[in-house]
Amino acid sequence: MRRAALTADEGTVLLLIIGLVTLATLMVSVVTDASALYLERRRLVSAADGAALAGAQKVHEARVYKEGLPAVGPVPLDPDAAELAAREYLAESGIALSDVSIHATPTTVSVRVWSRYRLPVASTVTAGGVGSANVSASATARTAVVP
Repeated sequence: MRRAALTADEGTVLLLIIGLVTLATLMVSVVTDASALYLERRRLVSAADGAALAGAQKVHEARVYKEGLPAVGPVPLDPDAAELAAREYLAESGIALSDVSIHATPTTVSVRVWSRYRLPVASTVTAGGVGSANVSASATARTAVVP
């Protein structure tokens, strides 16, 4: 009789282990995808910052030589040269120029980059567009004289 009571519980530990392994696998998958998404966002933020700074260094030389630098405030930029410098920086960074928006004014340069990022784990497990996410970053820079 005692032997029959023990055999009724056989296999329950196996089910518990299978459940825990499944849960651990899901947790590792979520952490892997979240980390990959974070790193992609950092890459885009770095590229946007660098491009905005590259553009902000393109001072409108003719205007500065003619009028001089302001005592305080923004230094005049050459919008065309600033946009070109930002595009060149992004191209060298490996960012697809079709996923870029650059707006340069005589005082500031704004850069926005975006991409559709394919998640490493979710994209292999799911079908369609479920395994990807939109990621974007933006930056604005200007050159100014401060007291």
